[in-house]
Amino acid sequence: MIKAGRFVYALVLVLVMSADAWCASKSPDAKSRSIYQLFMKHNPKLEASTANKYIEHINAASSKYKQDSYVIAAIIVHESTVNNKAVSKGGDYGLMQVRWKVHEKAIKKEYPKVKTAKDMFDPKVNIFFGTRIFSECAAKSKNLEGALMRYSGNGTKLTAKVMNTVNELKAAEKKAPASKQKTAAKPKTQPKTQQQQPQTQPKTQTQTEPKTAEDVIKELIRMSK
Repeated sequence: MIKAGRFVYALVLVLVMSADAWCASKSPDAKSRSIYQLFMKHNPKLEASTANKYIEHINAASSKYKQDSYVIAAIIVHESTVNNKAVSKGGDYGLMQVRWKVHEKAIKKEYPKVKTAKDMFDPKVNIFFGTRIFSECAAKSKNLEGALMRYSGNGTKLTAKVMNTVNELKAAEKKAPASKQKTAAKPKTQPKTQQQQPQTQPKTQTQTEPKTAEDVIKELIRMSK
């Protein structure tokens, strides 16, 4: 019974360690987390799963068209308030407010399944085509401000808002590593106490180190004999 209990405990430990490793591999990067927080701030009713799906499309489109995901996210925030069914009076549709009348032929050529303007409510299609339009604007402009002015049809207010948001996101990203360095570099008052106990700590460290999955598996094999 004791061996069986130990076996079950060890098996559970292996499963927990494997789950932790899986969660770590799936955790979003810092940029995606910042974009998620931005989306939820401007649209609190947005479901978490929906926000994460939008971010996946943003990252993929930004990679494809070589654009900054912060810029694409900021455009979405200030164009549609992260509402995929937003429609303007001028006929702009979806998250990135793509103008159907201007881009209809190009959209249908790239996405044959798109038949009507309302099909631009599809987040993936809208983000990818909107990012394509912005990349074309960027290619014709000297800087970000010029690209945003082209994209928005000389919308100075929108351009300013997007640029402010991008700058805020980048500033927050720069501060994060600095705070980690400060906490890591804290005390310098312990060398003396470490010298007084030269050989006692290594043993306790080896005793308290968590077992790896490989160690646990070896123990399982040993107990099963």
